[in-house]
Amino acid sequence: MFCPRTKTALEAVSIGDVKVYLSKSGGVFFDNRQIFHFSDPSLKPAQVLLAHLQSLPTECVDLATRINCPKCPDIVMMRRFFTPLKVVEIDECPNCAAIWLDHGELEKIHENHLTPKEREMLRIDMANNHGFIQVKIPKRRYSVHAEKPESKAASSLEKLAELAYLSILND
Repeated sequence: MFCPRTKTALEAVSIGDVKVYLSKSGGVFFDNRQIFHFSDPSLKPAQVLLAHLQSLPTECVDLATRINCPKCPDIVMMRRFFTPLKVVEIDECPNCAAIWLDHGELEKIHENHLTPKEREMLRIDMANNHGFIQVKIPKRRYSVHAEKPESKAASSLEKLAELAYLSILND
């Protein structure tokens, strides 16, 4: 199998009793449902894999480019969010359900891992809001919201709306 980003050969590595495929660029390929052995940051295999991936050099790749599955080369992987927090977007094969994580995405999954209590609160919130989620991402978590540079042409109403939005995010 080959890295869908750099087209170099993937290295098969066994972590515990699970085989994953690593790219020299820091990407990792999980076969069907294997990612759940590594998505919880309290699990030892997850910590080992993350430490190894962080030691690899980062290559500049276009993350917006759609990629083909390393296992099913003719199938384009679909993009989806890994958790209801909608922070980490992953690539999943619609044919074999394998998952490709680019450099840094496993770390973001660990940073945004929900505890059982947080999962239960989210489930209740979703049930009460008919499936719509209104999640406050804790300050300690990775945020996809970046502060925009101030524009000189911004009106006072736009500045007020931006301040209100930022105060909601920081609560």
